[in-house]
Amino acid sequence: MHVQLVTAIIVLLIAQASPPARPAPSDVADESVEMRYARTQLQLAEANLKRVQQINSRLARSVPASAVADFEQSVAVAKIKMQLAQAGNDKDGFQVWLRRAEVAWKSADTTWKNSAAVNKRAPGTFEALDIERFRLRAELTRLQFERGQLLAGASHEAQVQWQLDGLNYEVERLKEESSRVAPFVRYYPRWWP
Repeated sequence: MHVQLVTAIIVLLIAQASPPARPAPSDVADESVEMRYARTQLQLAEANLKRVQQINSRLARSVPASAVADFEQSVAVAKIKMQLAQAGNDKDGFQVWLRRAEVAWKSADTTWKNSAAVNKRAPGTFEALDIERFRLRAELTRLQFERGQLLAGASHEAQVQWQLDGLNYEVERLKEESSRVAPFVRYYPRWWP
């Protein structure tokens, strides 16, 4: 239930970890910025996953399996971006967005199914309304993924609009999560007017 909170904590822990090895300065001059960017994203995703695995190796299941799966999916997306950068094919960048949409759908679907299964074993763990929200989120992300698949051969403008729709949904989901984790606390500092 608190996967996003756990994920945020893990990201903070990862930020304290040592940075990945940087390429030698002579190698940097031979590579494009896109290639270096893709490589660095992949290294960061792998380091994040490794950190989560280290945490779980010290204390089993400290990080939920669903959060670990999200980190694994981030590595998979970063690998696709790396392959596209190596191929020098910017036109296939839409495939990365499709992969992200697929990952979001599978993650939402897993959350819904797991919460429903937990409620069957321990009734009342999740409210019925929350399980319905999880189901609707899974349905919405599946439909977003399907919409993206239909746009694979569409115009660049249609693809960008689909990407913006996906980002807008993510912003709304994050606002919902942050309000759930810290529900509508109205704290203002003393100096606030």
